[in-house]
Amino acid sequence: MKKISFIVTALLGSVLILFLFIWNEQREQSRELLPQEEQTLTIYGESLPTQPDVMLAIDTASQTVLSHLYEGLYRFSVDGSIEPALVEKLERSEDGTVYTFTLNESVTTEGNAITAQTFVDHFRKLVDDDTRSPFSFLLADVKSAKEIGLGQQEPDTLGVKAIDEQTLELTLIRPIEGFEQILAMPAFLPQQSVNGWDELETNGPFKLNRLSDTMISLHKNDTYREAEQVTLESISIESDQNLTEMSGIQPIPYGFDVSTVDEGMTLRDVPRSGVFYLKPNVQKAPFDDVSFRQALALTIDRSAIEASLARAEQPTERLLVMDREASVAQLEGDASQLFETVKKRLNKKEVEIELLSFVDEEARQISTKLKKNLEQLDGLTVNIVELPLGEKVRKEVSGDFTFSLSGWQPDYPMLSAYLTQFETNNVLNSSQYANESFDELMNHARSTERIEERNSLLRDAEAMLLEEAVVMPIYQAGRSYMIENGYEDIGYPVIGPSYVLTFAKKYEN
Repeated sequence: MKKISFIVTALLGSVLILFLFIWNEQREQSRELLPQEEQTLTIYGESLPTQPDVMLAIDTASQTVLSHLYEGLYRFSVDGSIEPALVEKLERSEDGTVYTFTLNESVTTEGNAITAQTFVDHFRKLVDDDTRSPFSFLLADVKSAKEIGLGQQEPDTLGVKAIDEQTLELTLIRPIEGFEQILAMPAFLPQQSVNGWDELETNGPFKLNRLSDTMISLHKNDTYREAEQVTLESISIESDQNLTEMSGIQPIPYGFDVSTVDEGMTLRDVPRSGVFYLKPNVQKAPFDDVSFRQALALTIDRSAIEASLARAEQPTERLLVMDREASVAQLEGDASQLFETVKKRLNKKEVEIELLSFVDEEARQISTKLKKNLEQLDGLTVNIVELPLGEKVRKEVSGDFTFSLSGWQPDYPMLSAYLTQFETNNVLNSSQYANESFDELMNHARSTERIEERNSLLRDAEAMLLEEAVVMPIYQAGRSYMIENGYEDIGYPVIGPSYVLTFAKKYEN
């Protein structure tokens, strides 16, 4: 009887699941799309793009627009993950070093074909030192890329070639599972030439319609290979906020009272890959003392700054905020005891330090609360110095600081993107951290093919930084939006473009 009862229960469960599936399908089919002329979207209060060159565009606004004007080998999907775009099929050699991409057909707004040779030329230009792209390092694992960067070989020796018009071959110096994921980044979009925004020849779902000092508008590109899947006819991005009209998409500014949001709008909080942290210069006293750094790290109360964060930002104890695994081991110890040992070594009853911060209201609130928090250590005084962003960054890069409220936005979707800046000889290592064991972990990770094994090593490297308090994570970046009801299939990647509107559409409310 128990067995029969189990079977009946299972069958009823299956019938229920089937019913819910059919009901949801019928519900979707019953919804009506707005007519073609009403398939428009306006984004208010958003930064406008500044750099039309995909190899030089470092700002998110430019990357977002360029990702809608072009389509590359891979793209960000509606759910924020990375999926094939112009890649119809990918084959890897038995040793994992040779990638063979079979490409979908694609043409530009001028009717010119995007071929395997288009990507060969693009990759060679990206790695060429004359281009001065900040993203050339993304090809470091491609055959001959490092030698080209050092001027020892010519760009045409790069391990990339066109087998035929629709077949692209890429050769790595070592097998790296998941390497293709970085090809979704905007730097790899197939831009054949660039003079200015109004002269771009593009192959993406949208094309540039108009650009002014206050707005940019895009129209559907009928030559796009999947044009029949694109519903939106136009997208407008305006720099002026319009918080009273409550329509389209509107990034929520810091401090905005969301209780005033109209019922016709939906709130959406989106985590981003950026992380903000306290960064000491470990070569300067007293931050050259690991016990002092640990005392500070143990004193930080992240809940104290939570009220000062924007609504989509979250306190974090992780540096690898994109990591979905369980947290790494926590730093342990007694902050007060550690600080007392430091004062004895320094033969001081009081220690005064300087905290470098931004000229920004949110940063001001956070740094003020961190100051109050850290000064719970008996005898510690924290002096906050606020500087404009550009000046602050220059001081950090030159090493002219002791302690800073800083941040990092990775350039590619791998955990290593958070850690390379702490390697001994890395040009971005403003912390001046040097540890052979850390460097060995990073090198071991680079030579590890399997993603999970590689990520495990990178978590160990993160743990080392946290245990030595080389970095003290505070919060993960995020953005909040008000979205007019009816818009659907908008993607929000964690890294790269702010949003993906390729297959967005608007239904009747």
